[in-house]
Amino acid sequence: MFGSREFSRWCFVDVETTGSSPVRERVTEVGVVTVDAQGDQLRVSEWSSLVNPGMPIPSEIQWLTGITNEMVRRAPRFADLAEALFDRLQDAVFVAHNARFDYGFLKAEFERAGLPWKAATLCTVRLSRLLYPDRGPHTLDAIVARFGLEGEQRHRALGDARVLWRLLQKLYERHAKSEIDAAIERVLARPSTPPALPPHALDEIPNAPGVYLFFGANAHPIYIGKSIDLRTRVANHFANDHASGADLRLSQEVQRVEWEETAGEIGALLRESELVKTRLPAHNIALRRKLNQVFFTLDETGRPRFVKAADVPLERIHEHYGPFGSRPGARRFLTELAHEHGLCLKTMKLEGRARRAAPAAPCFSHQLKRCLGACVGVETAEAHGARAAQLLADRRVAPWPHSGAVAIAERNEGRLREDLHVFDRWCWLGSVKSHDAASALARIAPRKFEPATYRIAREALARAARGRLALTPLA
Repeated sequence: MFGSREFSRWCFVDVETTGSSPVRERVTEVGVVTVDAQGDQLRVSEWSSLVNPGMPIPSEIQWLTGITNEMVRRAPRFADLAEALFDRLQDAVFVAHNARFDYGFLKAEFERAGLPWKAATLCTVRLSRLLYPDRGPHTLDAIVARFGLEGEQRHRALGDARVLWRLLQKLYERHAKSEIDAAIERVLARPSTPPALPPHALDEIPNAPGVYLFFGANAHPIYIGKSIDLRTRVANHFANDHASGADLRLSQEVQRVEWEETAGEIGALLRESELVKTRLPAHNIALRRKLNQVFFTLDETGRPRFVKAADVPLERIHEHYGPFGSRPGARRFLTELAHEHGLCLKTMKLEGRARRAAPAAPCFSHQLKRCLGACVGVETAEAHGARAAQLLADRRVAPWPHSGAVAIAERNEGRLREDLHVFDRWCWLGSVKSHDAASALARIAPRKFEPATYRIAREALARAARGRLALTPLA
């Protein structure tokens, strides 16, 4: 009956959970309808169990599923039923609606139980989209109404698993067997593609450096990334079995992918930074936080004075240390440095209670023998300041090593592409295709220091110094 000759066992599965993250949340119920195909004969069996998640079930999920905290209180933990469920799913095709969700949760639960589970997956969302591309939506509620599959207990694991088994039977009734077999083979051949993406959405992405943008239901990107191999990187996004809730949410939301080629990694890094700054995608939390970074200077005693990176005049950048992701992050860095090297937090004005103490009182770290004594005069304030500056020397913004702007050429011989990245005083002025355009850019482009491109510029100059990139001074 089924489309793949490799498998004779099919498990239609649904799980109920406490939330959407396989890392933070847990399974509350599992339902499985197993179909063993032996020639033209089918043997169907069912299995289900409530699961004690070891955490409270949120009220909104109790309302949706009908599974309450009282119902699961005496249920087995997943570890108690893991082996029996593992044996039931072993060597079977895993069939689920939005299979990445159910598969991701069960894989995470099996891993916590010490069982390395993996299965071929058939997503009925993707199967429905393939067979009926113009008849959305493809939610389970819509499919139940479209095919007349009422009568099962919805939003309970076994009831939804039964719906999936009945759906496949309906498909074979309405279509030629060869058509459904071929559709199943196509979905099984591409198990990693998110269900909302068109079947061939990834086929045109090149194996080349660049940036990629994921879109959800509207024109605003939900995630922006970069890679030296776009096609492989994008495919890998959807082939990691969702070790994190963020990966799972991303795969559920993405409906469209766009990309831009660059000549190499430097260009991809620069373009990613620019796009994240201007488009503010929801899932790029870490990169977006870097937009509010800070520097600090040191006075003669080693006391830091913090300033937003964006507020530092370009001609004074080299006097500062950093950048750091935030002022609290910079304070934590300095505190750890002080503890490791005997600097005085009181002298550096980083110890809150010490500021209100008498001037000659030792700091708390000195009492623990972590401070060399600047707070009590054992070490002079000047010596303390000089020592702090020496310890922080590698975190000081380097002076710009050229007399003016430079163009760094990045080539991709295989793609017949060259980009010229123009920098001046650690500022990225833009990327162009010719030296004339680079010279014009150096004359007219405004200089604006940004911490993200400072790091990229340092890496580009380091590669040029090693002979891996060509550098040309611009008059």
